[in-house]
Amino acid sequence: MRKRKLKKFIALILAFLMLFSLGGNVVSANVSDEITEKSLDQVQRENEAKLLERKVSDDTKAFSPGDDYSLDNNAVEMFDLPNNTPKINMEGIPKIKSKSKVRKENDEQRYNVLILDTSASSSFLDSSGNIFYTADTAIDYVKASAKKFIEGVQKADGTNYVAIVEYKGSTANVVSEFSTDFVSLNAAIDGLYASQNTRNVAAGLQKADTLINEISNPKAIKNVVLFTTGMTNDGEYSYDGHYNEDTIGSEWRRSDTQVRLYAYSNAAYAMAETLKSKATVYSVGLFQMMENMPEEGLEIVQFFKLFSSELATSLEHFYDVKDPNDLEFIFGEIADKVTTKDVNFYFASGEEKDYEAVCHYSDNYFRKTSCGTRQLDGYNHSLSTASLCLALSAFGSNDGGNSDYTNKYKNVEKLLTDLEFEEFDKNDWFVKKPQSDSIGVVAANKKLSIDDKECTLMAVAVRGGGYESEWAGNFTLGKSGQHYGFAQAKKQVLDFLKSYIRENKISGDIKIWLTGYSRAAATANLVAGALDDGEKLGDGVVLKKEDLYAYCFETPMGATKSEIKNRLKYNNIYNIINKNDPVTKVAMSALDFTRFGGDYFLPDKISDGNNYAAKKNAMEQFYDKMSSKNEIGKYAVDDFVMKKIDVKYLLPGGKSPVQNDENNKSIQAEYLDTTINKLTKERVKTRDNYVKELQNGIRTIFTVKYGTMFPDQPIQRINKFFDLFLEKLCSVDTLGEIVIAALNPHPDASVKKVIEDVMEEALNEAGINNYSPSALKEFAGAVAEMLVIFVVSHPNLTVTGVSNAKTLGAAHYPELCMAWLMSQDENYTSSPTEFDGNGNYRVIHINCPIDVEVYDSENILQARIVDDIPQEIKNGTVVASLNEDDEKIVYLPTNASYQIKLTATDNGTMNYSINEFSSTAGDITRVVNYKDINLNKNDVFNAVVPAYVDDEQNNEIEGSTTEYELKSPDGKEINPDQNLSGEDAKSAYYMVTVEVDSDEHGIAIGQGIRQEGNFAKVEAVAKEGYQFVGWYENDKLISQETQYRFCVEKDTLLVAKFEKDGESANLENPANPENPDSGKDNNTGNNSGSGINENGGEKIESVSTGDESAVGFCSLMAVIMVSIVMCMAFTKIRRKKQRN
Repeated sequence: MRKRKLKKFIALILAFLMLFSLGGNVVSANVSDEITEKSLDQVQRENEAKLLERKVSDDTKAFSPGDDYSLDNNAVEMFDLPNNTPKINMEGIPKIKSKSKVRKENDEQRYNVLILDTSASSSFLDSSGNIFYTADTAIDYVKASAKKFIEGVQKADGTNYVAIVEYKGSTANVVSEFSTDFVSLNAAIDGLYASQNTRNVAAGLQKADTLINEISNPKAIKNVVLFTTGMTNDGEYSYDGHYNEDTIGSEWRRSDTQVRLYAYSNAAYAMAETLKSKATVYSVGLFQMMENMPEEGLEIVQFFKLFSSELATSLEHFYDVKDPNDLEFIFGEIADKVTTKDVNFYFASGEEKDYEAVCHYSDNYFRKTSCGTRQLDGYNHSLSTASLCLALSAFGSNDGGNSDYTNKYKNVEKLLTDLEFEEFDKNDWFVKKPQSDSIGVVAANKKLSIDDKECTLMAVAVRGGGYESEWAGNFTLGKSGQHYGFAQAKKQVLDFLKSYIRENKISGDIKIWLTGYSRAAATANLVAGALDDGEKLGDGVVLKKEDLYAYCFETPMGATKSEIKNRLKYNNIYNIINKNDPVTKVAMSALDFTRFGGDYFLPDKISDGNNYAAKKNAMEQFYDKMSSKNEIGKYAVDDFVMKKIDVKYLLPGGKSPVQNDENNKSIQAEYLDTTINKLTKERVKTRDNYVKELQNGIRTIFTVKYGTMFPDQPIQRINKFFDLFLEKLCSVDTLGEIVIAALNPHPDASVKKVIEDVMEEALNEAGINNYSPSALKEFAGAVAEMLVIFVVSHPNLTVTGVSNAKTLGAAHYPELCMAWLMSQDENYTSSPTEFDGNGNYRVIHINCPIDVEVYDSENILQARIVDDIPQEIKNGTVVASLNEDDEKIVYLPTNASYQIKLTATDNGTMNYSINEFSSTAGDITRVVNYKDINLNKNDVFNAVVPAYVDDEQNNEIEGSTTEYELKSPDGKEINPDQNLSGEDAKSAYYMVTVEVDSDEHGIAIGQGIRQEGNFAKVEAVAKEGYQFVGWYENDKLISQETQYRFCVEKDTLLVAKFEKDGESANLENPANPENPDSGKDNNTGNNSGSGINENGGEKIESVSTGDESAVGFCSLMAVIMVSIVMCMAFTKIRRKKQRN
């Protein structure tokens, strides 16, 4: 994640290792049979007695490599220099003017303690007492690095105090008390020198603790930076503590005292834990030369690294130095982290007021390059959070309501001014009422000096909230090229930037800090992509790729896959994505849309597995403290519940058919992935279809909502209407009416009529009498037409989407994104959570009479399905479910390995599939199918699902090389029938079309697209006076069950036939005449034929959808319906005050 700065001190590469001064010498566990046979206590007592007998002069201590052998040519005699290292008298140094700033009354105060290892060399002994490895001191480079830290602190805002502690031998010394005299501090560092062959980390930490305790300002920021080789072998020790005999390297000991190294480490660990409660502790580990350690010393090296990392506040605060040339840079980076500027800012939430939050900012964020060699290498947690603060401040202020737009930019202007940016400006659309294709943008700049070279940093924020009718532009895809609505906004932003640079006479090298949220993120993403592609902002300015810092939040997709030949070209662009957010699914990946740059996915239960609960808890600590908590309410995304249509209630006059699907445990993110992918491939197919059939209707809905339906009504009354409309629309009763009306077409009970009735009720209750009837009908008609097709094609997905409108809307709250980022940012917490941003996961499909158990790599049960019912597992972290096709489903992250135990509950056959889902591709990118495996009751099959290899733990991978295993009851490996990757997997979909012989006879559901190898479930219900006869394919009876399941291997058209009650059907012989309905879950009803092409599936463009006129619009997709409802829910829920 950090960009290495390879500039000065090439000699560091050799000298670094020399800090491994393991004093006295370190001898391996098997020094001799005599020692290893003795008890630990006995060895300690004997050596303590020997130490008392030694003659030690006042000035030096003769050091012997051990007591079990004499000094000879194979050993090294070592001497420690005096313990009383000279201290630099800060008062005695001539006063030289420093560059430190005069402290202002309200300046932030930071206190930083540097703890430096100034010990000398150390040697490692083998079992024969011979030295097999020696590391010398790196004192010169430690000093240079400490001075680098002071240089960084010196440039920072506020008042920054630095104290210096050195540790060597059994003690530590305060070389400098806290001071802002950086010239004197550098002189003190210059006076340090190496001596003594042992070191006591605990003593260094104790001195730092004393210094921290003396700080009187309770609001001061306190930091400790420890330089360590991971070795501590002097001073106090304890065999009771964090480390014990089970710790790696536990048998290593100091040769003269025979005290185990982990015992010394326990004392240091305990001291570090005490210190962490008072300050942020950074640990810089020096391990470069340990790469050459012979095999016999590898275990102790692993312990040194473990110990060093655990001394830090968190792994985010630990630096494992790979290259000595990085050392100066790392100290500079730590200096960046401890010198951030804290500024209060305001942002709009809801539609009534603005709220306050804190932004942590440092100019030093921009002293590092914006990108590395891989996609997310340059991602900076702290800059990401600061960018979101800027993006939120750029929301249109609630000041002025929806009538006065002259001061909508005031929050972002204040923040940038407080961050010492100058020459603030905004475009015209920031002071006018937004229209369908408008965009608001602001800019400001400041001068930076980096490596003695001046450049201009431009901050650019696109308006991402309070943009009203611009919602319509989000759904204006256009027929070709980039997303039309976002591309139009991109052009406006680029034009503004060129004008800003010209009018403010900016020239020379520039850096650009670019950010936006939601629609603004999509715009910023396209702007950054254009700049990476060479878009010129003016003849007088130079913008290098590594000087563009683009952070885009909850970013819709606006670029096209066909225009991105090399994704790494855009690795200075970061898209922070919550997979539960429907807005990020626009425009659809299946229509060739994507984003420039790398996607950094926030944690979710499927992708993060074992670690999600802890991360969620950390996030909620920030979410619950948001100043706008009354607007957003409690965290609701994980309250998502799958719904289903109970077919027995589909006919008019009965109970509502909308029921909770108790066995379907899918989470919101997976629901969106599945729904949008299916509906796009199944119905939309092409951008041309979308533009012709849906685009104008969608634009109508949003432009009506934001201005044309109620031209003279106050905003409060309009908001009340939409609150009531959404509440009524999402009620179980209304959903039931919509489902019944859609599946039972009748002029007096149409979906449009239901919508109109709901709207009129909401209007009356809101007190709105003056409205445009034509606009109302237009709005109701647009919503109704889309809902009709969604209901007909996917009734379960429809009612799930509408019923969960609140949770869908809640996933787009910027406060939620902010809380996730704060929990990962050390500026906001001393214990930041860690996440790699990977959003990929695996979906295991199991179809057979079988029970399922899922175990993690430590053989702990994480999920179970028994008798087709997912079980509640205490502390279970794996999601197991039954989907709407009654498939047993297990969702597994890619960063962990699992074993799946499959126990047959009956005779039959088993189909087992692994589908790899890529969140960036928005599709299944690998399919591994095992088909028609014979089962006998009580057979046990074992499957292994390994983690992806490290090189494939990224969001760009489209089909891993993971080797999956499935073993038979006798332990033999079963080979898969299909293994598809990349485009072959993405195109392996087939259409299942269901029809009825007559609309008057009955209803059939289950139509839709399925992945190759997945199962489909279709259901039929007869209307009054009729009875179901059977399912027919090509006029051939396939099944007589009203609910029929089969493996999808080709496009399939099934017709549900009915007859009048009392009539006897003339049935043709079914495919299995002995048992045409041979068991719902033993997989012998797979009568769909093979029909598979060579690469496992036909392109989806060739799918036949049957009689299109029977379902009306052929282009409806989930993302539109969900996003419409989500948009209305978004404003409603945010305005609703928390009452509990």
